[in-house]
Amino acid sequence: MIMQELEQKIRDLQNELADVQKEIAALRLQPCQGDSEIRKKDEKIDELDKRAKIINESIRGLTRKLQLLISQSTKRES
Repeated sequence: MIMQELEQKIRDLQNELADVQKEIAALRLQPCQGDSEIRKKDEKIDELDKRAKIINESIRGLTRKLQLLISQSTKRES
C-alpha cells in the first residue's frame, strides 16, 4: 500500500517535471523585443529551472525511499 502511494507520487512528480520542461522549452522559443522582455523571460526560465531542480530532488528522494522499502520487504520474505 505504501509502495503504491510512493509510486503514484513519483509518477505525479514526473508528469509535473515534464510540464515544467515543456514550459521552459516554449519560453526559450518565444521571440523577445528589447532588454526588459529578455530580462522577464530569463527570470521566468530561472524560476522554472529552480522548480524543476526541486521536483528532481523530490523524485530522487522518493525513489530512494521506495527502493529501501522494496529491499526491506524482500529481506522479510526470505
